Amino acid sequence: MSGHIPPYEDDDFIIDVSGNDDTPIDFGHSSFSETVNAFQSPVAQQNTNRNSPDFWKVGKKYTRKLNLSEKQIIILDQLSFAENVFNEIEYCKVQILKQFLRTIEYLHENCIPVNKSYATVIDELSEIIVALQYNYRRESLNYKYTYNSVQEEIFNHILKLCENNVREFYGIKRKINTDFKYTNPDILNKYHKKILSKVEAFLSENQHQILDADAKTNIILNENNTNRWKAKFELIKGDYTNPLAFEREIFRLTDVNIKNPSVDSIFFEASKFAAELDKNCSLRLYIHYLDRSLQIKSDNRQLTKTIQKSLFSTGEQIKDFEKILNDFIADRNLEKAIEAVNHLYLPKRKKIIIDRDAIENVQKLDSEVSRKLTDLLRDDYEDENTGITTDDAKNTDEITFNIENKNQEIQVSKYLEEFSFTAIQKEILELFEKHSFTILQTDFSDFIKSKSLFTGSTIDALNDTCYETLDDILIEEEDEYYTINPNYYKKLLNHD
Repeated sequence: MSGHIPPYEDDDFIIDVSGNDDTPIDFGHSSFSETVNAFQSPVAQQNTNRNSPDFWKVGKKYTRKLNLSEKQIIILDQLSFAENVFNEIEYCKVQILKQFLRTIEYLHENCIPVNKSYATVIDELSEIIVALQYNYRRESLNYKYTYNSVQEEIFNHILKLCENNVREFYGIKRKINTDFKYTNPDILNKYHKKILSKVEAFLSENQHQILDADAKTNIILNENNTNRWKAKFELIKGDYTNPLAFEREIFRLTDVNIKNPSVDSIFFEASKFAAELDKNCSLRLYIHYLDRSLQIKSDNRQLTKTIQKSLFSTGEQIKDFEKILNDFIADRNLEKAIEAVNHLYLPKRKKIIIDRDAIENVQKLDSEVSRKLTDLLRDDYEDENTGITTDDAKNTDEITFNIENKNQEIQVSKYLEEFSFTAIQKEILELFEKHSFTILQTDFSDFIKSKSLFTGSTIDALNDTCYETLDDILIEEEDEYYTINPNYYKKLLNHD
């Protein structure tokens, strides 16, 4: 080749003895990248995978956990969860996805499209929506992209229906919004006829396939849904057979409500229920209620007067129980208090001393004096044993236990001093606590109006007071309710 002289030809000291032609060096990326990947650490490879857009797709993420087929992976990769406190719980998310896969399988096998050219009814409806909503034809440039987007919207709507189905099964009353994106009457009619009605029927009939929540999941659910325990409590009451079995179920219920700020209410309601069935059981549960109440420094609730009548027949019994409560507050010895309650109703032996001289003197009284004395003694005896007066419980519907505040720590401020809450703000916070941190907006507005205040400005003032510490608003609107996050409320409390 003219004009080209190999470098070694100019150097007499370099002689090519190989007899091979010149071979160019291959700088191709494939072999180089394979070599680099072969020497990469597992952590480095994992980080590389995380940077891939496919890593965060639902199908790829749950391939092994759900043992997905290739078709299922493709379908799940089109899903996108509207993140919330419920579906962020891994156990709940898995149950939602399983219910979704069962639903899609049912649609594919049992809902045959009218137009046989479509593989599934979802494919058929996607085509209908593209035509009616966007007026695109298959030959148009936007058709394929729009068709895929519509199909994703259908899948994600079914996913929301599945989430509400799982929420209902786990006793979560709040549901997510499931309004369909398209409002065209023709589209809604066809969607309801071909898919929605079939999905709703399937989910209702197959809700039993959802697995019960495990203990860890129940604890999280109960922390975020402070009234969730009530449904289980009703079942426990309905299955009552004996006091020991009842107490055992109540303790199991409180174990999975350990992070629920309303856990003391479980013991209190259980104590009320057991009053008519077993006195000792009722008082033991009340001791447990008082124990939890003291831990969270909430106001002690008293048993109603009706329940009092079924628990105590004499003034001596109420005084003995008051002593048990006061001793427990002083020493916080739960085992000792429970043991004392177990002995409360046992008959007490009294030492009787006979005064023979007094007997002889009485015998000497004439019949009239004897009769009057007998009447007086009878009156005194009846006054002493006619139940508990306690000033007739101060004419209220509650029994008032005379509990001494021997533990001075109970008198400290319930809330941290740094917030400097006003009296009405404290009253609002206590109102939320009593209603398990969720109040109907209408009820809250009525309460604020009774204080001659405005709802909006009152909420804003309280939110502003707490914002610097919480870095978030305290009272939020959620559908028809005002709510407070229980974890935020805990940050307001004085734990000293």
